[in-house]
Amino acid sequence: MSETALKEPNNPTEILEHCLSLNPSDGEYSKHPIIQRFGSPLQPIYVDQCNVDIDGIEYDSPLILPIYNGQLELVQCAVLQDKQRVSVTPDGLANGFAKYGDFDPAKPVIITYGLEAFFKVAQAGYAVALVLLPNLCSKHQTELKPFDFEQIQFVINQLSQVGYKQLYLPVRPEHIQLEAFQSLEKNTAVRLLNQHIVIDEQGGKSECLIELYKEDASEEVAIFLDESIKRLPTLNQWAELLPLAPMETLPNTPYPIHALPPLAREAVIAIAEHVQAPIAMSAQCVIGAMSHIAQVHVNAPHPFNTQGEPCSLYLLTEGQSGSRKSTSRNMADKAIIQYERKQYEQYRRDLEQWKSGQASLNKKEREAYCAENPPPHDPSTLYSDITLESITGLYVDGVLNNASISSDEAGQFFGGYTMKGDTRTQAIGGYAKLFDDGFVERTRSKSNLNGSGRAYDVRLTFNLQGQHEVLADALKDPVLRGQGFLPRFILTIPENLAGTRLQDAIYRSKNADHDHRLIAYWTRCEYLLDDCPRPQGEQELHNGRYVIPMNDEAREIDASFYNMFEELQGKGKRYEYLQAFASRASQLARRLATVFAYFEGLQWIDAKTLTGACEVIKHSLNEWAMYADIEVKTESDAEKLSKWLIRKCVELKTSRISKTLAMKGAPSHLRKAKAFNPCLNELIEFNHARLVTISKAAYIELNPLLLE
Repeated sequence: MSETALKEPNNPTEILEHCLSLNPSDGEYSKHPIIQRFGSPLQPIYVDQCNVDIDGIEYDSPLILPIYNGQLELVQCAVLQDKQRVSVTPDGLANGFAKYGDFDPAKPVIITYGLEAFFKVAQAGYAVALVLLPNLCSKHQTELKPFDFEQIQFVINQLSQVGYKQLYLPVRPEHIQLEAFQSLEKNTAVRLLNQHIVIDEQGGKSECLIELYKEDASEEVAIFLDESIKRLPTLNQWAELLPLAPMETLPNTPYPIHALPPLAREAVIAIAEHVQAPIAMSAQCVIGAMSHIAQVHVNAPHPFNTQGEPCSLYLLTEGQSGSRKSTSRNMADKAIIQYERKQYEQYRRDLEQWKSGQASLNKKEREAYCAENPPPHDPSTLYSDITLESITGLYVDGVLNNASISSDEAGQFFGGYTMKGDTRTQAIGGYAKLFDDGFVERTRSKSNLNGSGRAYDVRLTFNLQGQHEVLADALKDPVLRGQGFLPRFILTIPENLAGTRLQDAIYRSKNADHDHRLIAYWTRCEYLLDDCPRPQGEQELHNGRYVIPMNDEAREIDASFYNMFEELQGKGKRYEYLQAFASRASQLARRLATVFAYFEGLQWIDAKTLTGACEVIKHSLNEWAMYADIEVKTESDAEKLSKWLIRKCVELKTSRISKTLAMKGAPSHLRKAKAFNPCLNELIEFNHARLVTISKAAYIELNPLLLE
């Protein structure tokens, strides 16, 4: 095989340099299978002239699409082969979009999720972005999966966050997933362009459906885009004035799936596809499995303890009934469940042998036999329903060193006697000590002192899932929050997919047991369970575990992350009333990064690994802020800013005020751009205000309805 553009290292610039660049006038251009099937963008394309194997899939002279981030920096390349799965290198998951045309924040940008539309809009002369979905080139085009919509939202947010305001997404009105597209329009900066339009031709009306197919004339597509954008409310019109959303009702932020290690990330996506569960739910299940495995062998770095601290994680996922909680967890835990089954079968054989060894003995001989041959212990470590008293007994008696409480009935845990009765305070303290120090203690009455004892260096992972109706009261409980129990949990509240989980023939033909992404993940779990890697270099073992340290870059990120959340707990800051949660952000990030690093086989926690863990913890804090009664302010900062702007405009008898003046006179805790801009953005999002430029100066203009 000759040298391929897709050689190591997978540097996107090097890949494109080794590709053949073809222009529309070149003879080979129109012969490429992708161009023949999906049409031509009438723009240059890149082709890797060699055959290459990526994750077991062979690509023959694939078309290579550059992938850009919101700053239009080249970050990756997409490998496209007709009827094959799209591959993204490096990392496997697109961190941006493909593009054609002149990207200008002041001009429209069309978002597409199919190759035909992407190429056709490029022909029409518009700036167009393509969301790199895995099934772009599949033999049969199927409906979009929940993860596909998350990728579309990711690209929209990438562009809107760097100043692109005119983002448009063409969609057919009868699309089976129209509600999902409408949800995108509601929760992002994108506007839908209805492909079904009514044209008034000199008094008579005619209807037509605009298709973005390769056979369609580019002139017609350009006219459709021009007219459809004009039909939307213009910048001089105010959209409906919406009530400012209180903190607890802000829309969920997408789960940062890109933050997980590649092997785990692919497994999360595969589980979500096969189970038809939310990405966030399958991600928590995979993290729970990784924590269960890692806690046995490694400790997380601790700023003041060279022996580190437990890397065990407490995970909590809210999900409606029928949201596939059990199936997701079972698929994520498959390797652990099979391993435990083998261990249990061996335990049963050992127990039978132990029993038969004393069957013919008299009482005295039996006592001597049992003293010399203690009975084997049940090796089970996965529990769905066990009390703190019971698990403490197993730790103290030496039966158990590592365990997980993994259940999709979190309501039973929070609503049970231990967490509701007189023992609640003691239980909360016990779980907190287990989390922080890996320590448990059992103190019995003087008449039963044999049951008393302590256990050090034991570990517990929580992976709880439950319905909102059951969890809501517990998650707002001031005792569970104030004593630090809930702040130790990483929380996610996935979207409800009910009504979108349709199954076609292609879906029914898939088999999770044959999915290479899951096979690779399960194989890695099996290796770590059966033949785990030993410490490297000078790493010391502390009671069977070693610390995975941070490298210099990661330590800098850890310090910045800690300082950021420390500042955000100050008076008037975002987490002023969530201090118990925000103060643990750095600790949880280090623990999660340790789990990621162990799963990947890293010697150090590097910058990329810790940054990914920080993204997950930030997501969790945003989710905790969703709950109405976690001591949120009665009036949001956006409402305070809005009231001040209205008062000032009425005083000055104007509808606009310079942004500079507004920042100087705003409530004191909002006078820095870091605090002011998010509040202003919220006012703009809910149509309370907009930014206008007059003589090169920025002004805040209020919605006239606010001044009536």
